[in-house]
Amino acid sequence: MHTALTQLARPFGTKVAVPRRLSPLTTVGDEVDPAALDLRTDDVERIWKAVRAFYRTGLQPGMSLVVRHRGQIVLDRAIGHRRLGSDELITTDTPVCLYSCSKAITAVLVHRLAEEGGLDLDDTVASHLPAFAAHGKGEITIRDLLTHRARIARLPLRKPETDELLDIDRVVAALSEARPARSPRQAYHAVTGGYLLDAIVRSTGRTFPQLLEEHLSGPLGLSTMAYGVPEDRRDDVALSYWTGPTVVPPLTTVITRVLGVEPHKVPTGLNSPASMSTVLPSAGIWASAHDAATVFEMLNRGGNLDGTRVLAPETYAEAIRPAGPLVMDGMLPVPIRFSAGFMLGEAGASLYGWNTPEAFGHLGFMNITCWADPARDLSVAFLNTGKSASPESVVRMAAVNWAISKAIPRHRA
Repeated sequence: MHTALTQLARPFGTKVAVPRRLSPLTTVGDEVDPAALDLRTDDVERIWKAVRAFYRTGLQPGMSLVVRHRGQIVLDRAIGHRRLGSDELITTDTPVCLYSCSKAITAVLVHRLAEEGGLDLDDTVASHLPAFAAHGKGEITIRDLLTHRARIARLPLRKPETDELLDIDRVVAALSEARPARSPRQAYHAVTGGYLLDAIVRSTGRTFPQLLEEHLSGPLGLSTMAYGVPEDRRDDVALSYWTGPTVVPPLTTVITRVLGVEPHKVPTGLNSPASMSTVLPSAGIWASAHDAATVFEMLNRGGNLDGTRVLAPETYAEAIRPAGPLVMDGMLPVPIRFSAGFMLGEAGASLYGWNTPEAFGHLGFMNITCWADPARDLSVAFLNTGKSASPESVVRMAAVNWAISKAIPRHRA
């Protein structure tokens, strides 16, 4: 019997009680010997050391990590509990909300639908949703939504509650009536693009859950990946929790501006049965670390995994092609490049560590990362259930990806 997970109130926020010994809270799956892949065992173990250091902050109820190199799993580990008040451990098979990492998977499905002729990325949004043309938005394209250049980064709702964001038709109507930003500069569309993509896909006679089952979950055998969570599986998922200080200026101020709601309200909202019953393409996919890593392994291999083709080579190339140069984003206070669906790495420092110019993936609410780096023959899913704006969380999350990029060297210049 493991000690049940509890939360401790601290003067500077809420943290999870962390025992001295972490091995009773750790699960390990089948892993290949790093030496068989020409990796140093010490370097691979430093990755897990970085994860353990993150857990010791008390900001993470549960964490799961799958790292694949040359198609083989070199790390398959999890630490912590599935839920507060439970003694059940999280594993790499436990479904977790992917938050904005959902955007990357949603983008894959949009690209696949375009490949089939169901739409074109250069279609205007208004050609599918005529009302969206209001106030000069008639030239905005689907590609603009995917590359965060649609000029509607902000939710046009004043201080919405999380349940209001589940009224999809209302939000789409508000976005259609909204006036666009004057500048076409890149500005991260944290939630707005997903609502419109959902409405566009429905206008073609398809739905994202159908596309997910047809092109990813079914062919790749992803038993946990879904938009939301079916009612009969809700007891099996790991829930997310706000940890650390509720207010951490300027981070919480920035997050509120990006999301449209106060960040500490988001985990509770996405944990709700109503949210689990709603298709939220920007933030509402749930999956285990195994299933998320499988999608990125497929992408690492150019859209084809073990003979199962998800994307044609030209579609894959289009999906990861940079939409523009490295710029300071108009919503996120960082320099970043996007493709039509992915956050991209850089030759210097990036979200994915050091010297990751070919890497692509996504960040999910501060500390979830799913990514691939073909130059390293690498795919990663690092899932966490503690949502925190604490600077310590940001630093520790970055340290994990830096350890991964250091442990697994590039095999091509």
